[in-house]
Amino acid sequence: QTTTELEARLSELHDLARKHNCQITELIIAKDKVVAEVESIDGAGASIDALQQQQNQLSQQYQKQAKRLSKIRAEKAIHLSNAVTEAMQVLGMPGSEVKVNLARKAEGVHYNGDEGVDFLVKTNVGSDFKALKKVASGGELSRISLAISVVSSDSEYTPTLIFDEVDVGISGAVAEVVGQKLKQLSEHYQIICITHLAQVASFGHQHLRVSKAQQDEGAQTTVEQLSNHERVDEVARILGGATITDKARKAAEEMIKQSV
Repeated sequence: QTTTELEARLSELHDLARKHNCQITELIIAKDKVVAEVESIDGAGASIDALQQQQNQLSQQYQKQAKRLSKIRAEKAIHLSNAVTEAMQVLGMPGSEVKVNLARKAEGVHYNGDEGVDFLVKTNVGSDFKALKKVASGGELSRISLAISVVSSDSEYTPTLIFDEVDVGISGAVAEVVGQKLKQLSEHYQIICITHLAQVASFGHQHLRVSKAQQDEGAQTTVEQLSNHERVDEVARILGGATITDKARKAAEEMIKQSV
């Protein structure tokens, strides 16, 4: 080869080295890398076919499991609806009814199955079922939540349940039933209940009194854990008002004793 031909060849090698961002001595390695990439592209079609086949198999498995889950949900929805409705009657909501509605989702694959679950409720005989969040008041929501928790107490895993205004609109025997149900739940969970009824408060393992006082700098809220003696006085106060009589105190003692 002439000098001119060698210079031309060397120039081509420099151009290739710049193109592949390497030294001239590394061009053979760069060539092998390009060849491997081309072979990979040539085999992509087969890989796509294999992936498509795998996707089809997984889709079939999903459909099978989703149908099985749908069947179980349909059976459990009926049972849960009836059980919660029955519990609601006991908790002072006569005429109320809950229905667990399974709403079919759009076609496709969903991580939690083919249905969404809605809780529908009617609070009076003859009324229509509507979404729970649109119908129930705060107290009703608490009692419905209590009913659901009682029914599903063996399967729930929430460590703490909070009930606020669970005693709104109830008194007497129904209030005592609410207290009993809360105590029943306390065997499985930590229960925090805000109540204004002695029948409910008497069932607690611990009694915290929340009070608010007006100070120079503004209102101050205090939370006190009551001793056994203080608890009797507090239940008596709830029963009889600000002035605690011997009769109210004896009634409170008996109420707490019966709740143990």
